[in-house]
Amino acid sequence: MKVLWAAIIIVLAGLGFWYSQPSEQVTDTDVNQVVPVISRQDILEASDLVAGVKQAVRQQDDAAVKQSLEKAIALAKEAGLPQEDISYLQSDMAVNYLEFHAKRSLFNDAVEQAYYDLYDIEPLKIQYPEAQDLFAKADQLVADRDKIIQQIAAELAQGESTDEQTLQAARQLWKQRFNANN
Repeated sequence: MKVLWAAIIIVLAGLGFWYSQPSEQVTDTDVNQVVPVISRQDILEASDLVAGVKQAVRQQDDAAVKQSLEKAIALAKEAGLPQEDISYLQSDMAVNYLEFHAKRSLFNDAVEQAYYDLYDIEPLKIQYPEAQDLFAKADQLVADRDKIIQQIAAELAQGESTDEQTLQAARQLWKQRFNANN
């Protein structure tokens, strides 16, 4: 019985040793490889790049988009990113990615302004089709705003039915409130 336990312990120790060893051989080249401290996605989401591209898209300045991306490419090279990442940053796909996200951000900015200024957002939907998945939330936001204005109008009417004049007064109060905060 002691021999059986000894054999089991030796087998378990051998298995433990076997699984504790690294599965791949580490070579000197693996040790000397430098891992970049920044990724391609980090570069694409950098606030200065995003702001620059957003401004360029707002002004419809394709050259400024490319110029902003050139700075990102220089950073990628300096950071030692793999050539695959640098090639991506140099591609039209990167330009399209940045412009797409800039337009979505511009849509959000425009909806926020329309919300406070009581503008219709339908023209924004036409202008920024890239933000199509955000349209439902924007519509809900505007609907909620309009309900609040209806409630303001109802309070101004003091129990009587609201008319266009009361609604206009409620809209003015709404605008005054947000203009005072800006």
